[in-house]
Amino acid sequence: MNEETVASKVTPHPVISLDRDLKVITFNREAENYFYKLFAEISCSACFISLFPESEKACLHHKLLCALQGRIQTFDYFHREKIFRFLITPVPDDSLKYSRLIIGIEQTSVLDKTVFKEQKMLRAIIDNIPDYIFVKDREHKSILTNRKFYQNILGKDLEETGNTPYDYLEHQKAEEIVADNERVMNSGVSVINRPDVVFTKRGREERVLLTKVPLLDAKNNITGLVGIARDITANYNQQRKQELVLQIIKAFGESENLAEALGVVISLFCKELSYDYAEAYKSNLSQDLFIKVATCQGDSVTFIGVNDCKKENIAYSKFKPDNSIKIYQKTDKELKNLNQNAKTELKTAVGFPILYKESPIAFICLGSRKEDKEVQADFIEAVSLQIGAAIQSKRSQDQFNDFFKYSLNLIAVFGMDGFIKLTNPSFEDKFGFSEGELLSVPFTEFIHHDDLAKVQDAIQNFSVGDSEFEIRCRRKDGRYLWISWRFSRFFEDENAVYAFGTDITPIKQMNAELSSQILQRKKIQRNLEISEENYRKLFENSPLPMWVLDRKELKFLSVNKAAVNLYGYSEDEFKAMTVRDLWAPGQERRLSKLVNENREVLFTVKTKHLTKEGQELFVSVKSSPLIFNGQKARVSHVNDITAMVKAEEKLLHSEQRFKALVQEGSDLISIVDKNFKYLYNSPATDAVFGMNSKELNGSCFLKFIHQDDLKNVKAALQKLSLSSRLQLPSYRIRNQAGEWRWIETIVTDLSEDPSVGGVVLNSRDITEFVEQERRVIQSLERYDIVSKATSDIITDHDLEKDVVVVNEAASKMLGYSPEEVGINGAWWDDKIHPEDFQEVKSLANKMRKDGLRQLSTEYRIRCSDGSYKHILDRSYLLTDDHNQPKRIIGSMQDITDRKQHLLAIKDHNERLKEIAWTQSHVVRAPLAKVMGLVDLLLNYRNNLEDSDEILENILSSSRELDSIIRKISIETEKEL
Repeated sequence: MNEETVASKVTPHPVISLDRDLKVITFNREAENYFYKLFAEISCSACFISLFPESEKACLHHKLLCALQGRIQTFDYFHREKIFRFLITPVPDDSLKYSRLIIGIEQTSVLDKTVFKEQKMLRAIIDNIPDYIFVKDREHKSILTNRKFYQNILGKDLEETGNTPYDYLEHQKAEEIVADNERVMNSGVSVINRPDVVFTKRGREERVLLTKVPLLDAKNNITGLVGIARDITANYNQQRKQELVLQIIKAFGESENLAEALGVVISLFCKELSYDYAEAYKSNLSQDLFIKVATCQGDSVTFIGVNDCKKENIAYSKFKPDNSIKIYQKTDKELKNLNQNAKTELKTAVGFPILYKESPIAFICLGSRKEDKEVQADFIEAVSLQIGAAIQSKRSQDQFNDFFKYSLNLIAVFGMDGFIKLTNPSFEDKFGFSEGELLSVPFTEFIHHDDLAKVQDAIQNFSVGDSEFEIRCRRKDGRYLWISWRFSRFFEDENAVYAFGTDITPIKQMNAELSSQILQRKKIQRNLEISEENYRKLFENSPLPMWVLDRKELKFLSVNKAAVNLYGYSEDEFKAMTVRDLWAPGQERRLSKLVNENREVLFTVKTKHLTKEGQELFVSVKSSPLIFNGQKARVSHVNDITAMVKAEEKLLHSEQRFKALVQEGSDLISIVDKNFKYLYNSPATDAVFGMNSKELNGSCFLKFIHQDDLKNVKAALQKLSLSSRLQLPSYRIRNQAGEWRWIETIVTDLSEDPSVGGVVLNSRDITEFVEQERRVIQSLERYDIVSKATSDIITDHDLEKDVVVVNEAASKMLGYSPEEVGINGAWWDDKIHPEDFQEVKSLANKMRKDGLRQLSTEYRIRCSDGSYKHILDRSYLLTDDHNQPKRIIGSMQDITDRKQHLLAIKDHNERLKEIAWTQSHVVRAPLAKVMGLVDLLLNYRNNLEDSDEILENILSSSRELDSIIRKISIETEKEL
């Protein structure tokens, strides 16, 4: 395996590096795993393209070459129901040349697969649109182009992104386009249907209507532009045709004769189609010869008279046109004849007839000095057909003087005496008689006997012109022709009738055939009506919802019963709505764009509709254009796929859950064969064994088990033949680091299941659980020893379950039997002295509310004999991961003796305080009195008159003091 690169350590994505020869330089482990799944092992110096199937090599090679030119490329590869996306990034060297490619690989989800197929479909639609479509970023680089753009403009067989106008246009033209793009992107103002000219790689000039719209991101920032150039060359040519026809018609109106008009025509053709030389011919009356009447070279037009024509052989040569355009090359005699008169050497020429009523009435030759001159056959043919009538009109003016001589119609003057007075050459040619034969006998000799009465009646009753009727007239060879006669005028003074005849024999024959065809058509029409009736019944009774929409406004024109039943609207309600009323919110922009772009073609779309009750429906709509009651419309077939979409969603969720459980779960899922060798391991192998699944595959499951546990595991596996599912006893396995891990495994035999083909091991690493269980056991043992050794009551109060667990000291201290000791908080609350209850509960609530970890409190608790004991309760609060109170561990110590001793000391101290107060207050009064009397005796003895009285008061106070001291002495002895 290739050594890991720095890039592969930084990112877990598969990464491959290629040189300019498209050979593999380096790759990381993830890339190796991907290629092992896709094709085969990848190695350094291998040709990267050779690793892919033949069908993908051409496209991939094109993408890699584009990347070496400095453009980032993406390549999507579909393999076994999965999509792998290759992101190809060019890397410049010190000389700023792209000498290396970095390729990252991503695997898309199942949902992305659907998007991938939709993108392929949308790409096919874009590529088949006949307009030029391109998307540019802010740097004028192409992000997306359709097939017509990259083939006609770029001259590429495959799409290349990253091109700017400077890459495929002349610098000046590129500057103009870039400036125009900048105006759109900077101003945000779109360009709509602006006329423009496009030159393809083959040099063809195309007229287009250009639209440029700013490209906005999700935050409405302009990130580029979207352009569509609609080819209107055909419309432009049509307009050119119309303008040319107008000029030609004007020329015929202003010209003195046909020759002058044809001279103007060939001059216009030379200017419009860029030809160097032209000749114009007119047909004679019999249309078997074409007479040259004008030539054009440059801006000079030369007219040729009749005498001049006789001097030139080509003037009367029979072209015998078959009513189609002819292209003449060097070896053709027509081109050689043109070169005899042209002042420059012509390399190619085109000749075409001017038709009037499908008959050639003129002929034009155009010559060019270019060998590859493009012949705009459609343009020439369309113009020639439209100007035929104008030429014919001019011909009538020129040929008026020799009307009889050159007219193709039958023209005769009939006298009222029954003889023909005058006929034209066409009359003679048509019937085969000479002029003398026609004029020497009554004209009734030439009329079919069944039509004589009709002719006589017409002549006798004739009083005004423009009468017309059809009769059969005899040829010299005896055959009869149907002739349609029209009488132009009747001159009473001359006693003559001017008649114009047309041979309608082919028309009569055609009418007979047409009558037969009409009968056949009526049968077809009837069958069509029956078919339409059947289609109407099919439409109304179809189990699938169907409707007909107005193509412009999308109004409902007709709906069937299935649509009424599915959506809940009545037929009248439907006809007052448009299909937009059924669209669920958020789809207006996408569906409107789709409808507008496919207004004239068939399309299919998946969307979401709302019923009348607001219920969501997932539907697939197939819509095609048609004419409904003379109106442009669309017929749509609606398939309710709601159940299928929901099933797909459930399947997707199921697959996601499976991936979360198997691919991303912490449990190890393995498949082994009958010899317990690994066939498959989930990604958890790295966490359990310290090895990836590839390293573990092929090794035996039993070789990793601890020898002390192997016997029990093998014994359990022997039972697999009796039961297809069993649980192995817990066992230890050694991982890559040499550590022993405790494992718990459920074994399921799915060898007969073709989708599995082995024994499935669902294993869970329980090492932490085993270690925790061991610590709990040790902790419980220590707790049991401590609870037995102490005389205090040890409590464990589970706050969620309100369960209190105590040790044996509770019975000894309070006098209750073990069965009487309560196991819930209410029992213990009931034993608290009423005077202490509120204070204790207040402290307990504060401990839970404020999260105090430790709390000590003293209170009295009632014993079984009704007496109360003083206890010191020390509590410790345990919380869960969210710092919520979970348990309280408490220690209750009997402090009754200590409490009573303290009370005695307190009472003793109170007594001593009384004695001290007596000493400090009662004793001081007589003592102060004595001290005052003694002060009188000592300081004022000479002034005192009665000292005996003072001495008497001193003795009295001394006795009072003595009595008090005795009383204090007695009280003190009692306390001591």
